Amino acid sequence: MKKRIITIARQYSSGGLKVGKRLAEEMGISCYDSEMFRIVSSGQNMRDKDVAHDDRIKDTSLFDVARERYKDYGEEGLATDMDDILPFRNIYDYQSDIIRSLAEKEPCVLVGRCADYILRDRKDVLRVFIHAPMNFRMRRASSVHALPDEELIAYINKKDEKKASYYHEYTGGNWESAVNYDLSLDTSELGIHGCVDRIIAYLNIAL
Repeated sequence: MKKRIITIARQYSSGGLKVGKRLAEEMGISCYDSEMFRIVSSGQNMRDKDVAHDDRIKDTSLFDVARERYKDYGEEGLATDMDDILPFRNIYDYQSDIIRSLAEKEPCVLVGRCADYILRDRKDVLRVFIHAPMNFRMRRASSVHALPDEELIAYINKKDEKKASYYHEYTGGNWESAVNYDLSLDTSELGIHGCVDRIIAYLNIAL
């Protein structure tokens, strides 16, 4: 079966999100990332059921699907009094329903959110892990975070630990384990374009 959904898990500051967006552009499909899923997990953003007020989700299938799934969960229990965000377990279930619906609806790139696990039973999914050595990630992260080297390393490690903890919490698995993925690509060796080229090459032979 031809692969039509690409999931991307990535180490922090490895360039995985850029790979996902560039890949989607070259393939002419949509890329949905963790920030977009955060937006549609806010009751404030979803309560107006006809208009997406955030440009990142406006005119996307993500908004349409999230709006339908939001109805299924009902008003009670979705948002907390503190910040109008779904409780953590509900967020995972809600986002998982969205991911499964998107996979049924259209070819797309899904970055993060345990998408590789959520879609594990589908045969039309290519699962990719993007990684890079610490020194490469430090160079990329330093353009955003002006921290001494030791603090920057600690920050990057903390981000990765958070990703690993989230993955283990909801899947019981090891986020960095090779058995979860079809491809594991190093951006320090291949660059963003090189990773995209290799993913497309794999898609062309994975029938």
